[in-house]
Amino acid sequence: MDARASLMTLNTVQKLADTGRHAAVVEYLGGLPPEELAGSPTLAFLFGSAQARLGRDDLAKRWAKVAYERARERADRTVAARALNLSGAIAFEEGRIEEAVEYFTRALAEAEREGDRATVGRCSNNLGIIASLRGDYGRAVGSFTMALAAFQQAGLRTGVAETLHNLALTYRDQGDLEKALETAHRAVSEAGEAGDLRLLALTQGGRAEIRLMAGEPELARREIEHALATRRQVGDVVGEAEDLRVLGSVLVELGETAEGERLLRTAIDRAEAFDRPLLAAQAERDLAKLYRRLGKNGEASEFIRRARVRFKQLGAEVEVRKLDELTAALAG
Repeated sequence: MDARASLMTLNTVQKLADTGRHAAVVEYLGGLPPEELAGSPTLAFLFGSAQARLGRDDLAKRWAKVAYERARERADRTVAARALNLSGAIAFEEGRIEEAVEYFTRALAEAEREGDRATVGRCSNNLGIIASLRGDYGRAVGSFTMALAAFQQAGLRTGVAETLHNLALTYRDQGDLEKALETAHRAVSEAGEAGDLRLLALTQGGRAEIRLMAGEPELARREIEHALATRRQVGDVVGEAEDLRVLGSVLVELGETAEGERLLRTAIDRAEAFDRPLLAAQAERDLAKLYRRLGKNGEASEFIRRARVRFKQLGAEVEVRKLDELTAALAG
């Protein structure tokens, strides 16, 4: 491929990736000769990133490694940092938290040396997610604040939207639902302006769960159903599983317990199929709460146990403590 054709390919694929059309990225790049794809650090990275978005972790890990190795060979530190961040994101999704922190920290140092503000934003955002998961909310907000500044400097609205989404969830976990909802509104607005449908669905799903916690189940239902339809439109199968969990909890709150239970079990099955321990733990926790409400204490205890094991492995000590409180309430 000559330089002009290579640039056209890169521009086309980058536009698809920037609008969340990850299945289209895989289809487009999958049609290239393997040696051509493997010979370009940037194309290998984009291919791996798209595979990760589609829940194909084995392929994603392979192409992240290829991207990193090719980038190192060519002294392309920018792509090397992005490939490290991608490897960290895959490790996080698979529940290898300490490994993920190591990848993100290395990538952040590389990106700061290169002045790559977009990757600084991504790494800071990811480190914020882990801090929030561990209940270190002060560190999480600090990381998200750093990420927002970096993304704004880079002019990357998708990064701003995703970081606002994660910040909203942190406020939610702290119990500040007013601030969480306000931040979630900003996340949805930024995602809409960015034109990334996958990201729009992500932010809408986050806002739906906050609405549910704020006592607005009907609004939450409309929003999560819209997000779910968008996930299916863009082929985001992992995101679809996440939305099924939220919709299941919404239906439980609306009294549709049988369908809510079915969706929560479906979310668990899909989380296990995609090797997403955090999603599985969240759905098991939600199912335990449903069984407690129904007076099925044996089933509730079993799903508390399962969720607790996963949350403990992920370092989510706040969730572990909440489950211990739920166990004590069942015993009482």
